[in-house]
Amino acid sequence: MKKLFVIGVMATALVSVTACNKNNGCPNNSEKAKIRDFTDSDSCNYVIQLEDGTKLEPNNISEYQNVNLEEGQLVWVKYKEASGASTCGMGDIVTIKCLSEREF
Repeated sequence: MKKLFVIGVMATALVSVTACNKNNGCPNNSEKAKIRDFTDSDSCNYVIQLEDGTKLEPNNISEYQNVNLEEGQLVWVKYKEASGASTCGMGDIVTIKCLSEREF
């Protein structure tokens, strides 16, 4: 009985530790970022700003309807560079591979 209790405590601790690093479905090598809303401008839409200040202009953000696209929304993002011309000249053109909300 004591052995079962110890195993239960260890399993709970393991789940707790891994849950803190959860990227809500994005791989662990995703980057922390936030959504910037420029939809009021004539040529821009949503821009993703990485923690280091780098801005990304995603060409497929409409595929991520499950993400709250509000100004300042914290997200995890995984992307690859894409070809194409910038419509608002704020950042690199990218294709999003994964985008999910984060808490902090």
